[in-house]
Amino acid sequence: MGDGDPIVKALQRSTIAKTLKAARASLADPSRPFTPLDRSLFQLPNAAGAETRPTSSYGVDDVTFVRDIYGGRSESALSNRPETIVEEAAEHGRNRSVDVWRIADEEEDDDVADLNARRPSPYDSEVCGSPRSSGSDGEVLTPMEAACVSAPAPSRPHARPPRAPGASGYPGSPAGAARGSGGYPAGVPVIHLSPARRPRVEASPHRHRVSDGSPRHRVSDSSPRRHVSDSSPRRRKKSASPAPVQNYGGASGSTPPATARRDWDRTFEAVIEKLHAFALSKEGRRSSNEILLHQMCDRIWDLVVDIKVGKGSSSNDCAPRLLREVMSLMDLKELKDAKWHFKLSKSALTLLQMEGATAGVRSSGVQAAYLNIAQVLFKYSQREGNDDDFLQEGLLEPILQVLQAQTPECLSNDLRVYLVGVLKNASHADANQQHLAQHGAVSVLFNLVNTDRLMGSSKEAQLLIQITATLRNLASNQYRQFIHEERLGSLTKLMSLFPGHVELLTNLARIMAKLTLHKSACEAFTKSDAYLRQIVKTMSANLEVPPLVLRLAFVLGNLTERSERLRLSLAFGCEGTALVPQLLGHYWQQDRKLARLELEKGQVQISGSKEIEEVLVKLVRLLANVSINTSAGPILAASSAVVDPLLDMFGAKRIGDSEELVLNVVAAITNLLFYDEPSNLLFHEEHKPLQCRLFRPLLLESYNIEALIETARALGNLSRHADVRQCMVSLRLDEILVILLDHEDRDLVFYVCGALVNLGADPTCISRLLDSTPLLEKLSRLLTDAPRDDLALQLVAVKALTNLAMDSAIGWPPQVTDELHTVLEQTAVSCTLGAASPSSSKAAKANAADRQQLQELAENLMHRLPTVHSTSEHLEEKAEDDSCMDRYQCDAEGCGRTFRSEDQRMAHALRRHGTELLT
Repeated sequence: MGDGDPIVKALQRSTIAKTLKAARASLADPSRPFTPLDRSLFQLPNAAGAETRPTSSYGVDDVTFVRDIYGGRSESALSNRPETIVEEAAEHGRNRSVDVWRIADEEEDDDVADLNARRPSPYDSEVCGSPRSSGSDGEVLTPMEAACVSAPAPSRPHARPPRAPGASGYPGSPAGAARGSGGYPAGVPVIHLSPARRPRVEASPHRHRVSDGSPRHRVSDSSPRRHVSDSSPRRRKKSASPAPVQNYGGASGSTPPATARRDWDRTFEAVIEKLHAFALSKEGRRSSNEILLHQMCDRIWDLVVDIKVGKGSSSNDCAPRLLREVMSLMDLKELKDAKWHFKLSKSALTLLQMEGATAGVRSSGVQAAYLNIAQVLFKYSQREGNDDDFLQEGLLEPILQVLQAQTPECLSNDLRVYLVGVLKNASHADANQQHLAQHGAVSVLFNLVNTDRLMGSSKEAQLLIQITATLRNLASNQYRQFIHEERLGSLTKLMSLFPGHVELLTNLARIMAKLTLHKSACEAFTKSDAYLRQIVKTMSANLEVPPLVLRLAFVLGNLTERSERLRLSLAFGCEGTALVPQLLGHYWQQDRKLARLELEKGQVQISGSKEIEEVLVKLVRLLANVSINTSAGPILAASSAVVDPLLDMFGAKRIGDSEELVLNVVAAITNLLFYDEPSNLLFHEEHKPLQCRLFRPLLLESYNIEALIETARALGNLSRHADVRQCMVSLRLDEILVILLDHEDRDLVFYVCGALVNLGADPTCISRLLDSTPLLEKLSRLLTDAPRDDLALQLVAVKALTNLAMDSAIGWPPQVTDELHTVLEQTAVSCTLGAASPSSSKAAKANAADRQQLQELAENLMHRLPTVHSTSEHLEEKAEDDSCMDRYQCDAEGCGRTFRSEDQRMAHALRRHGTELLT
């Protein structure tokens, strides 16, 4: 073959071309079904007649907290209180000794709007923030908590006390009236501090004394509270002053140091006051920066942790107050920073699970609190950029805790749908996957499944869709947590309980697709045929659902690739020999319909055609794996429902456009060609030349090494028939095979030699091979370059040479004959040394038969070759070669060949290993 031969030019592949084609399809690493990233709750529309389900078509601003949890208007926690208390005339209060909040300045009008009642101070009671009210049945005034962060303000004249709404003094609260969270009576309008004027505590000019002349002491919690009826002219006295300035100098009347618990109470009151003022002040919110907001949230979390460990005087009272303030802050619509809501949500979820935090709140309000938080978190989880924040802000553990909780407020199906939806979206990040797995997320999710109680309703499917989607994300790296028998059983049982819920079934198939990529998971599936039967049943019941068939075929392909028992079970126990051809024919018809539409409309690709082709890839791969079974293979090879679609695909598809499909089609045909039986349709007279013509472009045009290998294997099986060998010669396939002997891939060279063994057995092909190709030189070089321990490659090369030497009428060139004598002698000696050396390795024992056969063939071939021209010069050269035989050894891993000179070793390294190897 000259340099102008088109076959030679077609096979001369440049380094640049190989580099550009580096990423190609592979039988050893099949492509995985691709699922576009979708962060919505559900990917498929709700079925007609199904129950309504949670939606993600809302905004964060649409969620309200205080209104939904505590009742009343949506702005109830943020608005000014509707009632106004007008101060009495100066003469009515100047001589009174009651300290009150000073709202307006002295020079302002007496009729002042938006007066604010005082929040109880921690000094009013041992219980933090305990409210006091009068005892009538009239309107209830909710006292406000005073800030206790600094010393009392400078002394001012007595403030004028506010005038009571009625003529008989302050109204009292009804007996047993329920208190709302944060010190507010439930269902009663509240009065908030005005954002424009901060309250100032008025200190008395002198210490008040009771009738006995002793300093007035604060009433302890143990003292019963006295209420004054509406008919009484007296007003109930309330101490509005904080504790007097502490004097630890030891003087008479000094107050002892505050305890640590009392100090914490002061801090708590200060934070509550600041949070309340912040919530009311729009100007303050506008002027706040991100750092200050995050510091505020961190301070809230510190209080939550303190309340949880019981640092305050009464956690049962502080927790509800802090919870209400947190809910109020979450209602601020102008603050939309994700981290702001993440920090507040973590505090709120922790508070909601504290005992007493929701005292006085109806169960529906608590449910609303959980649900609203979940909706906000889910909305933020739909943004990929927030994935890391879920981990950094510590939100994943509280969500898992809520999912594990058994309180009635946490058992809502909608709540769990949103929370698991959050985990589904957040678990797309690898770090979040690891964190969730370490904190038992897989166990939590499987506990929510509880197949024993499921009825197969659409309401149950809504939650299961979120659970299975999350498990799919965790299955990649945490597959060992899935392969327990009860968990695999749960997955397959869900398939049987929800046969019509496509999205749920697709998620289950995605989980199995992830699991079966691992050997240990496939072994777990082999322990029971029930798994395989349910998968096949689901696939046969959903023939018209490409995404589901695609993934289930991929799962079955993974299982049958590794297990001979599952091949047999699928073929006959699950009627796979009928199902797989049915699916193959159905989707091939779909592919042809779409192809015709593309031609008619002139489009490059119609929507859905790519997915149909992916289904065909997985079905053909499954067919190729099942056909390995010697019982199922002949049945499939004799089926026109198998052979006809395969040959049609082989002819209609081009490897440049549908590389993976063509590759799997060739592999399936190769496996079916193994069964050389009269019933095999691939060996029918019209099919054999067709296959030769279809294989030729693959040898000339394909850069995919696996496609070349599968083609060489197929030609090796086909070339067992004489008419096929003649067809190969007419198409010059024999020349192409000889050229491929120089390929660097060992497996390709091995299967090419196998085809040449068959061609060499045909006398009509030998003369062409020896006259038109450098086959002898290449086989001699192959024996020289082959690693000493690769007995299989050496054996097939010697077999090819043996067949070529069968025709004694064809002479071999003397130079080639001498070289072959040397190589065969070295091969025989190597086999003798290998057989004589004691070895207990399994590899040595397994190769004993091949080694013996190789030695016998090499010795017989040397005797059949023409006599070597052993001149004195040749003998001297041979002796010199023998003395330095081990001097130049190839350093490539697994090679070990030796050469007579350094130049030969370097040439071998460049030819076989693509690099120059140093000694």
